[in-house]
Amino acid sequence: MYLVVVCPRCGNLSVMREGVKSHQCPYCGYVMRVEEVTIMGRARNGREARELLIKLKTPRELRRH
Repeated sequence: MYLVVVCPRCGNLSVMREGVKSHQCPYCGYVMRVEEVTIMGRARNGREARELLIKLKTPRELRRH
């Protein structure tokens, strides 16, 4: 399982594996603990996580219905 999380420092979204204790933000480098992140979604595999991340980053007006 994968989690789409929000960095508590910069607010950007990233993907991390479920079950790890910490994750480094690819944007600002902040090392976050799992307890302090906001989970925006869950995915079964990397491909699904990437699709969810793209969907969450795309402004609502531009999304296909």
